[in-house]
Amino acid sequence: MFFKSHESQEPVYEKKLVEIWQCPQCIGWMQKEFALSQQPSCPFCAASMVESTKEINVLI
Repeated sequence: MFFKSHESQEPVYEKKLVEIWQCPQCIGWMQKEFALSQQPSCPFCAASMVESTKEINVLI
């Protein structure tokens, strides 16, 4: 039998700075572009979220 070897390719990521809403009381955060309201509350603890930025990995 002959088995063809498949080379596994590592995913390639690049860093991107995105605007987020971040919870000041817990670890909750969401990207600003996915927020459903102008001033969202945290889905985990219901605290009012604040604007911030975060560097995330984006698959290219």
